[in-house]
Amino acid sequence: MYKDLNMYKSDYKLPDFMNLTSFWMNDITDAKQVILSDDAIHKFNLNLKPMITSLYNLANEDDIISFTTLTKYIQSYELPKKDMYNSNGDLLTDDYFKEIFHNTNLDVIKKCTQIRYGMSIRKTSVRSFPIETPIFSSIEHSIINNFDRFQETGCFAFEALLIYHESFDKKWYFVKFYNYFGWIKTEDIAISEDKKQIFDYTQGKDFLRVISKETNLSINDKNSSPITIKCGMGTRLCILNNNHSSSPENYIVKFPTRGSDGSLIFKEGIISNSDDITYGNLPYTRYNIIDQALKFIDTPYDWGDKFSGKDCSSFILAVYKCFGFSLPRNADQQENSFFNTDNSFIFNKDDTLKDRYSKMDKLKPGAAIFQQGHVMMYLGKYNDTYYMIHSFSGYSVKKDSSYETRNALLVAISTIELLTASGLPIIQKFTSCVQFQ
Repeated sequence: MYKDLNMYKSDYKLPDFMNLTSFWMNDITDAKQVILSDDAIHKFNLNLKPMITSLYNLANEDDIISFTTLTKYIQSYELPKKDMYNSNGDLLTDDYFKEIFHNTNLDVIKKCTQIRYGMSIRKTSVRSFPIETPIFSSIEHSIINNFDRFQETGCFAFEALLIYHESFDKKWYFVKFYNYFGWIKTEDIAISEDKKQIFDYTQGKDFLRVISKETNLSINDKNSSPITIKCGMGTRLCILNNNHSSSPENYIVKFPTRGSDGSLIFKEGIISNSDDITYGNLPYTRYNIIDQALKFIDTPYDWGDKFSGKDCSSFILAVYKCFGFSLPRNADQQENSFFNTDNSFIFNKDDTLKDRYSKMDKLKPGAAIFQQGHVMMYLGKYNDTYYMIHSFSGYSVKKDSSYETRNALLVAISTIELLTASGLPIIQKFTSCVQFQ
């Protein structure tokens, strides 16, 4: 399928000035005007939850989960029915999958399970089954070590978790967080007996937000050596001091750690102020949306956020998380997140190309554009051409009378005429546009 790696940048040599926020904002008169306040975004999130079944209000959920509901969650992930391969490109056997299913430990689930509460102490992977070993649907994917079919998503550091179940080998918990559920390694979770303690932390009004693409936060603990925690864009960290200075030299932070028995222990430390973090959410402006998005240029495409890259929808989620939005994880759910028809619209199947261009003219920078299974962000129009930024795996080029599929596997700027695998320009596959406001 993929002829070579990194072919997109060879096929499309865009000028460097397109990587600058100032270029896209040059003719936007309201670029730094606040679109929604923090209170309005909070209201947006509250309105969204009843509409999207994959968004959860964890603090208000029951303390007990029934056998039926829990098994339904776990069994919503099905073992593959077609040939799958390991990292070496070897075909996996039925016995391999039987062992994985055994580790789900379904036999011990009771009629009612008491829910436990925890927090992620670092960025971690959410898996569809309790196993770390990747599986791939093709030998090509095993070669590039991407598209691990057991990888669902990444879980940010310092997220509240509902803990439902433990694997047979006791190395995994089946958990739910605000927009997903799946298996997370027990070593990445700290458990608390106090539900209130967790939600007081995650819902506190004084916090820092990571606004760099990714950073290693160095937290100085007076009782031990410094602790380094890798945090991606959008990570939220509670602070204990707020001296209301516009640029304090340091912040006193409170952060979760895991005791030797797996229990949640909050520690205090000092973190230096830097360009990687901001107090509270970033102001929700068009300038800031594009500025955050462009920080991901050349970031590897990473199915399910397994490593340090982004897939299409996690890219959108991370950018909007900086402003306080709690969006669903996957592209189809994000597409269903609009309820203000004044700011969102549908591309109809019978739309002419002229109709589609006309709708593009209504968009403002930062809008999310959807096609089936993919989401992109609109940047703007330059020399009568529309541009967007997205994390995408492939595209095609015309070769004689046919089309050759090529690899991208990165976050990059492209035109809306980028050819898809079928040879159609991607604009002809757009299904909707959403402006989150």
